[in-house]
Amino acid sequence: MNKNYMGIIIIIICSFFLLPHNTYSSSKEDYELQEKCGKRCDEMFRKDYGNGTDNKGMISNYQNHYNKKLNKCFFLIMNTSVSRNKKTNKVESLIMRNLFDVNENKEYGSFVRWSYSFTPNDCRVLEKYCKSESEWDSLVKPYMEE
Repeated sequence: MNKNYMGIIIIIICSFFLLPHNTYSSSKEDYELQEKCGKRCDEMFRKDYGNGTDNKGMISNYQNHYNKKLNKCFFLIMNTSVSRNKKTNKVESLIMRNLFDVNENKEYGSFVRWSYSFTPNDCRVLEKYCKSESEWDSLVKPYMEE
């Protein structure tokens, strides 16, 4: 048998045995980190927001994501408060979003907007400022999807 073919066959055989093991352990580790992130965020949410509703008109929810590229667990809290303005008798809502790195307990971003306002009162992710909810979503997307 030709030496070149023998070398290629050895490389293929080695790759066959090495790659599945490394892929498996990496995906298993990723899964465990995702699961740990989800559990930690769920515990934090339940502690601070209970079942997600309160008697003052606040509805809360969250999303979590383990970002493999950054090796961080992100926690996106979404609050909406609905109330009636006593002066105008109109129903108003307040939309609030906060993005946190759970393990460092660091806020990455904040979004706040009243329903009667077209522009947010606060809209930022790290040092980047935004002027709309769609801009906020674009700034948050890399943290919550990679």
